[in-house]
Amino acid sequence: MSASPLPTRAADSIVCASPPEHARLLVGSGVGWALDAMDVGLLISDVMTALAAQWGLSNSRLGWIGSIGFVGMMIGVSVGGLLADRLGRRTVFALILLIHGIATGAAALSVGVGMLIVLRLVVGIGLGAEPPVASTLVSEFAPRRIRGRMVVWLESLWALGWILAALLGRFLVPRTLGGVPGWRWALLVGIVPAVFSRSVSSSPPRPCFCPSAEASTWSSEAGPAGAVDGAGRAAGVSP
Repeated sequence: MSASPLPTRAADSIVCASPPEHARLLVGSGVGWALDAMDVGLLISDVMTALAAQWGLSNSRLGWIGSIGFVGMMIGVSVGGLLADRLGRRTVFALILLIHGIATGAAALSVGVGMLIVLRLVVGIGLGAEPPVASTLVSEFAPRRIRGRMVVWLESLWALGWILAALLGRFLVPRTLGGVPGWRWALLVGIVPAVFSRSVSSSPPRPCFCPSAEASTWSSEAGPAGAVDGAGRAAGVSP
């Protein structure tokens, strides 16, 4: 039996054509990506300086506040991919956005160093888990013809996050609004990813696998691994 011909670009565009859905996925993922960078830049450059002045913290305590997030990132990057493979990248990514946003917003309400350190650990777990899950999610759901561009757009939003951190550090952190220190308002901005978690989790675009008889074959011998491998061969990717 002859092998099925590879689909053309036209066929690929028919299967994957849903620009609004892909744009929503990119925006939802990109907002989380940018705010991750903003969180890292803002905490290191401005919030810790404000905390040292307001709470009179020693270098040791400042070190804990600054470093505990990296411990969380190590945990997050280790378990994020495993959970995404088991539960689905879209589900896990939406959950990461929700937890990260709530923890960052709660950190703005911290009443002491201990509370802030615990919440920064949770935020760090989200910071570590989000980038690999987000980039893989966008790659899987993006149409082949614009996949590279979508991943580059996503990655470029990290720089936007640092720009936002610089602006908040310059114009918001040093101020007091309504009797509330500016660093608390700046951390509250981090709650935005929780708002976008529903956008990511609802009505996603279809994964862009190339249509072929081989990719849709599900034999009792091959199982799901065989079907995925068939999809990869149909797309021209070696296992």
